[in-house]
Amino acid sequence: MRPNLLLLGIVLILTTAMLGCAVSQDEAEQADIDIEDLPVEVRVTATRLAEDYEDNAVAANQKYDGKVLQITGTVFAVSGGQEGSAYYVDLSTSSFMDTVRCYFGESRLDEFTAIKKNDRVTLRGKGDEGEDRDPFTIDVVGCRIDSRPQVATPTPEPVSPTPTPTPQENAP
Repeated sequence: MRPNLLLLGIVLILTTAMLGCAVSQDEAEQADIDIEDLPVEVRVTATRLAEDYEDNAVAANQKYDGKVLQITGTVFAVSGGQEGSAYYVDLSTSSFMDTVRCYFGESRLDEFTAIKKNDRVTLRGKGDEGEDRDPFTIDVVGCRIDSRPQVATPTPEPVSPTPTPTPQENAP
């Protein structure tokens, strides 16, 4: 019985570490930084960003940390906001291990709530220079939506009822 409990404990610890589920109060505070008037310094896809960190994390840190990024990608998850934690969007990458996580502050809550899983978005934020970052999560703080293409969903045209033929009285 004890080996099962030990194994369960190890699995839970590893799962939590890999997914980066815990979002600290520090990240919630950083999420609200204002980059509104700052120009975009680097345009990149979420996949390219993750690949750069996989290839050489030190070089990627030099390229992206502290810079205003414009990141295009597909939303994998939308979460946060519980117990003072930050609101964040995870963007899909080609990497099994790395996630691009964009943190939104309270001031951007209206934008954040409009984002849905599988949306194709372009977000703007600042590459996080945090020393205590999760090795599997690429953090971008102060995020806002730069553009999100509207997905065209066909609207059904109203169907008018087909007139029902009525029998005519005294018809020849």
